[in-house]
Amino acid sequence: MQKRLFLYLLILCQNLYFSQSIKGFRIPDSLKQKSFEQLEKSFEKQLYSNTDKAEIYANTILLKGKKNKNGEKMADGYESLYKISNNKPAISFIDSMITVSKKMQNSEYLSKAYRYKGVYYYYVADYPKSLDNYLIARDYAEKDSELYHNINSCIGLLKLELQNYPEALKLLIGYKNYLEKNNLTYQINYEKCLYNLSYAYHVSNNLDSSNYYVKHGFEQNLKSKDQDLYASLSLVSGINTFKQGNYKLALPILEKASKIFTKNPDNIQNVALSEYYIGQVLYHIKNKNFIARFERVDSIIIASKNVSYELRNTYPLLIDYYKKTGDKEKQLFYIEHLLSLDSILNKNYSFLSTEINKKYDTPLLLNEKESLIADLSSKNYTLFWLLGVGGLLITSLIFLQIKNRKKIKLYQSKANLLAKHQDIKHVMSEEVEVTDNKATYPSLKQETEKPKLSNLSDNKIKQLKIRLEEFESRKRFLDKTTNLDLLSKELNTNRAYLSKLVNELKGQNFPQYLNELRINYIIEELKKNKNLQKLTIAAIADEAGYNNVESFTNAFKKITDTLPSYFIKALKEKDTL
Repeated sequence: MQKRLFLYLLILCQNLYFSQSIKGFRIPDSLKQKSFEQLEKSFEKQLYSNTDKAEIYANTILLKGKKNKNGEKMADGYESLYKISNNKPAISFIDSMITVSKKMQNSEYLSKAYRYKGVYYYYVADYPKSLDNYLIARDYAEKDSELYHNINSCIGLLKLELQNYPEALKLLIGYKNYLEKNNLTYQINYEKCLYNLSYAYHVSNNLDSSNYYVKHGFEQNLKSKDQDLYASLSLVSGINTFKQGNYKLALPILEKASKIFTKNPDNIQNVALSEYYIGQVLYHIKNKNFIARFERVDSIIIASKNVSYELRNTYPLLIDYYKKTGDKEKQLFYIEHLLSLDSILNKNYSFLSTEINKKYDTPLLLNEKESLIADLSSKNYTLFWLLGVGGLLITSLIFLQIKNRKKIKLYQSKANLLAKHQDIKHVMSEEVEVTDNKATYPSLKQETEKPKLSNLSDNKIKQLKIRLEEFESRKRFLDKTTNLDLLSKELNTNRAYLSKLVNELKGQNFPQYLNELRINYIIEELKKNKNLQKLTIAAIADEAGYNNVESFTNAFKKITDTLPSYFIKALKEKDTL
C-alpha cells in the first residue's frame, strides 16, 4: 500500500527538508513591520506555490518569535519549517517545537507536534514509533476536538497499513462524521477523508462503498480543484473499474491518473501503483505491453526500496512470463528481486501478507533459485556464491536475533530494578544473568577501592572538595559547555590538578564523573516527573545536559546497563500497578 496515498488525510502537506537553518538568516526590511498574522497568511499563500518565499516567511516568524520571547510564535515558526521540509533533518524542527511547547506547557501545541512526529515516522514506515507518537499526541489533545479525531484517523491509516480493516474504517468514518456534524465539510480535510475512505474500502474489496466515496470525493474536488486529490480519486476509480471487469473503461482512467502523478517527482510511488494496475488491465486483455508496465514498476521499486504487498504481486507475473518464454536469465533476475524485496517487507512489517502466492514463498523460491543457478553455471560461476552468502546471512540473522533477545531481557531486567529501587548504586551492585525464561541476580559486584590521596596539599584538597560539592549541588553539570578546562578555570586551579583530584576523590576520570552526575540526575527526575517521561529521548537528553541522543544513550547504558527507553517504559508500567 502506498504511503503517499494515505498522507492526504494528514492535516499538513509532507514536502520534507529545509535548505537552510535559522542561523545566518536576517529578516528582510519589507517584513520587519509585518504582524505575525500577516506573515502567517503570506506563508500559507506561498506554501504550495513558492517554497523559497514560504521559507523566508517561516524563518521570519521563528526569528521574530525568538526576539519577542513569544513561545507560541516560536512553535509556529518551527511548525512552518517542518511543512516545507523534505528530508530527515525535518524531525529536528518537530523536536524543537516539542521543546518550546513543553516550556510553555501548552497541550494543544504538544498534541500537534507529536502528531507531526507520528506522521514523519509513518512516512518512513517506522510504524511502532509512529503509533507511539500518535498516542502521546492524543493524550495531549482536547477530547472530542477536531485535532483529537484527526489523530484517531491517523491511527486508522496505520491500522489500514497493517490490514486491520474493521478498526481502520471505524476510525476513518469517525473523523468524517465529526467533520459533518460540526459543519466542517468545506475544509480540504473533508475531501481528503473521503478519498481515504474510498481507498480503505478498495483494499478491503468493498467496491460499492469505495465507489460511493469516490463519487462524493469528486463532488468536493470540483470546489477545491486539487490536482493531486483528483489523480488519487481517479486512481481508485480506475482500480475499482478494473476489479469490476470493465477493462476498456479502466485503462484510460488509470492512464490519466499516471500522467498527472508523473508531473510531480514526489508521487513516484503513486506512479508505480498506477502502472501496476495498467499492467494488470493489459495482462487481462492479453496485450503483451503489460510486461513493459510491470518492468517499470520493478524499476521504481528497486530505485526507491519502497514496496508494498500490493505491488509485490508484480513479480510472480514477471517470473511466470519469462519462465514460459524460456528466458532463464530474466527469470532468475526477478526471483532475485523478489527475494530481496521480501526481506525488506519482512523487516518493515510485523507480519507477512496472507495474500502472498504460495507458489512463490521463500522456501520454493530458494529451491528454484538453486536449480536455475546450476543450469546457468557454465555462463556465470559467481552465482554459486549467492547461495553460500544467503545461507550465511540467514544463519547470522538467526544468531543476531537470539543475541538481541537476550540483550533485550537484560535491558528490561535492569530497567525494572532501576525503576523499583530508590538508590541507583543498589541496582548497579546486582549482577544480572539472563536465561531463556527469567533474569536472576545471584551476586554483588565488588566495589572498586578508591585510591588514597597522595601528594596533594590537604588545604588545597579541602577547598576544591567544597567547590566540587557546590558544583554538584547547583547542578552546574547540566551545562552543556562544562568540561575539564572550563571547570578548572572556575575553581582557580589547573587542568591536571583538578583531573587528579577527581580521579582520587571519585575513583574515576572527569568525563566518567560528569556522566554519572548527569545520568543520576535525569533518573531521579524521570521518577518524579511523569511529564518528563512523555518527552522524546532527544528532549530528555537535552534536559540532562547532552548535545545529542547518541551521547546520552551511550552514557545511560554504560552506567545503568539499560537504555533510557526501557527505563521509561518500566516507570510507566510501575505506575499502572
